[in-house]
Amino acid sequence: MTPAGQQHAPELQAAAKHVGRRRFLTVTGAAAALAFATNLPTAGVAGAAELDARRIADDPFTLGVASGDPLPSSVLLWTRLAPAPYEPGGGLPAERVTVQWELAHDARFRRVARRGTVTAHPEFSHTVHVEVDHLEAGRTYYFRFRTGSWVSETGRTRTAPATGSRAAGLTLAAVSCQAYHDGYFTAYKHLAQDDVDVVFHLGDYLYEYAVNAVGGARNYTDRTLPAHFNKETKTLEDYRLRYALYKSDPDLRAAHAAHPFVVTWDDHETENNYADDTSENDDPPAEFLLRRAAAYRAYWENQPLRRPQQ
Repeated sequence: MTPAGQQHAPELQAAAKHVGRRRFLTVTGAAAALAFATNLPTAGVAGAAELDARRIADDPFTLGVASGDPLPSSVLLWTRLAPAPYEPGGGLPAERVTVQWELAHDARFRRVARRGTVTAHPEFSHTVHVEVDHLEAGRTYYFRFRTGSWVSETGRTRTAPATGSRAAGLTLAAVSCQAYHDGYFTAYKHLAQDDVDVVFHLGDYLYEYAVNAVGGARNYTDRTLPAHFNKETKTLEDYRLRYALYKSDPDLRAAHAAHPFVVTWDDHETENNYADDTSENDDPPAEFLLRRAAAYRAYWENQPLRRPQQ
């Protein structure tokens, strides 16, 4: 990632020019290609320096933990390091951070099933995606992350039933259309306490509209949100900050920690009522596809999605 606060439009514009204007405007996957073709960690090449995690003075796990895309023998674990989640860059320098992870059969981690380390790259806003495989089908597991002296909250996840097995039944939950500025996420508080096998999020995980200093209908009296939330999301940094705002909600965090999610987007993850390269307000397609690329990249970074789902 470029230093905190810088935008990625010049890089995306250069990539668009390289692809060629006609192909850029007509190929369906142009935005996705742009989203993951610029400013990425390069294997085997010295990139960002590594941060000594002991220097992280504040809790970096402010946005909680999540799991998703459960398969019979595998599940995806997610977290994002952000000691200052409402600041561009999340309060961390543009340096790599080593994160340890554990997956266990019990909530006290006495029977660890798998463990390992992963790098949180600044290019991905210090998000972590761990694909854990060789697991037992239809089993509940517990997971957590650690960096420096900090340990995340414990998450609970579950693998899918074995292929071809006769499952007695599955309990599913479906959620959608969560607008931070329209009120509190109390439904998630109840969902976190329910006994469900998996949660399907059907889209509109966030809304691109401005959120004022008091959180809209939340009408905060004990805090003031930074001014950069009080505008519509358009840049990569805008979308990253908006995910941080949503994921700082304690009830949404609790639901993610309690259950694996299977997610898909609707329109507001980018812009209301957009379609392909056509924006709500008929912006020039080349301009809108840059915005769409930023939204798609931030979506993958902040959801429990596997690398092929970029």
